[in-house]
Amino acid sequence: MLGSAQVIVDWHGERIVYTGDFKLEDNLTCPRAEIHKCDILLIDTTYGRPRYKFPSMAECKEMLLDFVDKHLKNGVTPIVMAYSFGKAQEAMKMLGDEGFEMDVHPRAFDAAQIYIRHGVKIKNISLLGEKPTPGRAVVMPPGVLKYQSTYGWGRFKVCFLSGWTLDRVYGANGGNGYGIPFSDHAGFDDIVRYVEEAKPRRVFTLFGPPDIAEYLCRLGFKAEGASFNSGHHHTPRANTNFDLFSSGV
Repeated sequence: MLGSAQVIVDWHGERIVYTGDFKLEDNLTCPRAEIHKCDILLIDTTYGRPRYKFPSMAECKEMLLDFVDKHLKNGVTPIVMAYSFGKAQEAMKMLGDEGFEMDVHPRAFDAAQIYIRHGVKIKNISLLGEKPTPGRAVVMPPGVLKYQSTYGWGRFKVCFLSGWTLDRVYGANGGNGYGIPFSDHAGFDDIVRYVEEAKPRRVFTLFGPPDIAEYLCRLGFKAEGASFNSGHHHTPRANTNFDLFSSGV
């Protein structure tokens, strides 16, 4: 999202990098993340399994435009569900630049004003009222619809923007809509790319499955899963190559 940053700490001759959530592909509303060479890397690995290979931003945009255009032409209100800060503004930018008009939930609308104040041109957005305006798409955060009275909304169709839509359990919004695997996080390939280009001596994987630490170990990196919640690390199950590493932090 706009304004996101990594943390770099230079300490006693070593460089420590914490990526936070990152993405190595340009968005329409913010630049891509930079890869920083370091000695110790704490990296977000939310999508740290090989199956999480996302389509390009251009492909995601094409899918979103097709969804919205198709349903508007059929007199159906397209509802785009996207996290209110970051992904929602990217969706608004995609749609607004192509001439689509949108009614936007207050949370996402307020966040869009921050983007606009910092030079990102987001067009054709209005604040969502009690019901959508005919001929417009709706942008709202996931989960809001279940608490929203849709009386008088007429026919509508839901599209969920999330990397989790690659998993069947999340796909198509539980079977009631359509899913586009558009993520604000790096997919598996970009996680590995970051590590390989940063060349850290030690890697701590965060928020993802243990599989990614095991995979990085097989590539020759000293990697282990870690958790901010417990303060403890989780040693990978695989023992492969552990004898190659003996130094501490």
